[in-house]
Amino acid sequence: MLQLLLANDLLFSCFISFIRPSTLCMLIKRAMLITVLGFGLPAFAVDFYDAEIIIFRQLDSLGDAEELNIPRERHVNLHLELESLLQSAITISLEPAIEGYLASLSQRLRVSRNYEILFHGRWSQTTSDRKKSPHVLINLPAIKDQTHSMAGILHLFSTDLLYIDTLLRYRPEKELFVQNKDSSEENAIRPYYFIKERRRIKFQEVHFFDHPKFGAILTVWPIKLPELLELTEKSHPNRQAETP
Repeated sequence: MLQLLLANDLLFSCFISFIRPSTLCMLIKRAMLITVLGFGLPAFAVDFYDAEIIIFRQLDSLGDAEELNIPRERHVNLHLELESLLQSAITISLEPAIEGYLASLSQRLRVSRNYEILFHGRWSQTTSDRKKSPHVLINLPAIKDQTHSMAGILHLFSTDLLYIDTLLRYRPEKELFVQNKDSSEENAIRPYYFIKERRRIKFQEVHFFDHPKFGAILTVWPIKLPELLELTEKSHPNRQAETP
């Protein structure tokens, strides 16, 4: 179902720019439509990157039959890796995205019975240099009724192509599980679930990071300032004349 929503949302992505009420946002989107005629624009050809992400949890029972809540060596390694990044990386924080590139998709998720949005946020960065680009901090200690938590690091960077490293750790409310297959005794636990992936990013595409318990939807748009400034001057022809 969500994959179908994503496919439909791609068809309407070119119209999303016209629903923002802010004139400045409209200018930004028009500048991007002018400067980005395809998905393959090189990362170094833009002045900054405008990214948006939706993080959600699955409400259906998909994955309940799997032993997802049993700690494994990989989980321990991912936990240690994330804690190391949280302590050492220079990070920037997400900002709420009330309206944006994923606005229509966000609305569809909100009315769906199968998903619940945990956070809809955005960030901007001026460089994609691997050593200089910031790590984006996701830290939602109390998403809902003090029972859910989400922590993670996103790193958007480029080599010859543009990539994003995603490491997310989701801890839902307590879940019931049978400790022994031959026993009916149930115990309540709060397991950790992880998503770790490196994904090649193409501008304006919608990227889906999937897990049986939660997921994320991401898009990155390039912004080139000279065209934006030119559009701004054309919209306000008297501003330059009024400047002393």
